[in-house]
Amino acid sequence: MNILLWSVIIFISALVQVLIGTVRLIVMVKNKKILATLIGFFESAAGLTIAITVVSRAVKEGINIYIILSYAAGFALGLYVGIHISQLISKDILSINIFSRFHYEEIENFLRDKGFGVTCYYGSGKDGNIKVLNIICKRNNFTELKSFVKKIDSKVLVTSHPLEGLSGGFIYDIKSRI
Repeated sequence: MNILLWSVIIFISALVQVLIGTVRLIVMVKNKKILATLIGFFESAAGLTIAITVVSRAVKEGINIYIILSYAAGFALGLYVGIHISQLISKDILSINIFSRFHYEEIENFLRDKGFGVTCYYGSGKDGNIKVLNIICKRNNFTELKSFVKKIDSKVLVTSHPLEGLSGGFIYDIKSRI
């Protein structure tokens, strides 16, 4: 077979193998044991098939810069697509804290008007007392929320962390669990 065809085959093979591996790793980190095991089964089957058939055949045909670049491009694109797919299927729930020294009331009202549930509490820091706004929402709403807040206060501090074992309450874009 010609070099162009083998380059395309290597590219697609690397992309598929790395994509599956990336999704498996992310599922594994989320402690989804059975799903990670199933994905791992298919990943190993794909990896073995690729190693035995595609790569060995390419070596027989002769390794060249096109084969190397095709593998590298497939690997990189596999990572990118795998991460993107994982983000799309992610159902992560985040706890978001917003620290705004002077615009907290405006941010609080704006977020409530947009449908976000906001819990407020006071804290004290190096520069005195501050009102902290806490919002619980899905990960895919975080970018939208952050852009809303940054329009009101460009110096706002926004932090987030994933929640596990959530029970009850109001979460933006998810039906009330009370």
